[in-house]
Amino acid sequence: MGSAGLHPEPDCEYGSGQFLTFVVAAPSGCNLNCSFCIVRQRREIAETCLTPDGLVQFVREAVEERPTFALAIQGYEPLLTESLSFTQAILGTGRFLGIPTSLVTNGTKLADAVPLLTTLAPSKISVSLDAASADIHDRLRGAVGAWAAAVGGIRRAVDALAPRTRVVVSSVLLPSRRHYLDAMPALLREIGINRWIINPLLRVGDRHTGGPVADRVSLFRELLVLQAAAQREGVRLTVDDEFDNLDHDAACLSDPLLRALHVRTLPRNVEIFRLTPSGQCSVGDDILKQVTPDTPRWQPGAIHAGDFLDALGGQLDARRRQGA
Repeated sequence: MGSAGLHPEPDCEYGSGQFLTFVVAAPSGCNLNCSFCIVRQRREIAETCLTPDGLVQFVREAVEERPTFALAIQGYEPLLTESLSFTQAILGTGRFLGIPTSLVTNGTKLADAVPLLTTLAPSKISVSLDAASADIHDRLRGAVGAWAAAVGGIRRAVDALAPRTRVVVSSVLLPSRRHYLDAMPALLREIGINRWIINPLLRVGDRHTGGPVADRVSLFRELLVLQAAAQREGVRLTVDDEFDNLDHDAACLSDPLLRALHVRTLPRNVEIFRLTPSGQCSVGDDILKQVTPDTPRWQPGAIHAGDFLDALGGQLDARRRQGA
């Protein structure tokens, strides 16, 4: 199971082109131990083959071929000391090329990384925070002190990086655990955050694409409660549903109250890719499946990255036509 958190930019509703997302190397593993970690569930860190220079080459070649919607770093934890060279390669190249960039972080190293992030100037930073209570958040994330470090990092990032970089908070909605998030809007207002992203817990599939763990009816009911709480505190809530697993538009036909929810899916004319440290790359909703030895792998110099992504996109188009 995992929470995707694939698209941390709350205002990028429109756009076109390729959306390049990355998992950066962390040879020693993440500093937290989250049971719902999508990186672990997808088995994305089996090996590290790409170097920071290789990532620069990948981005440059990919952007040469076709328009690029955005670059985003998703995991493990991009602000760990051993991950920073990879993070800097991606964000720095994106900035040089004039492409919007973002990263998802657990926030524990955010305060120390502020000077570097001031230079790299990402468009968005999404900090994971799964409860207003330190006890609950630390238990979910498997490390005492994670909540305090994340909240301290958020405060510093808001002061130092905004408004050039927008800092948002992302929370996982666990089945039957909405109460973990009930007090979040008040906390967000107090620490200077006015954008809140909720990721319903997702299942990563083995051979097939995964989806929401909870049933849609209960998810929508709980999301409406959180939406009302957020509105009372002046916080804008966005529900991340990149691959339209919740089928929000159809649900609104039977329950118009659901139109109050701001549910964000990927724009139709955006194609999403996810590159792992081994060079293996998934496209579309294959991102909600485990990486296998058969997952296509990009190798610097073996094939131009733009041609590699074109071939992956062509395979996705062929599957869509077969399913139509």
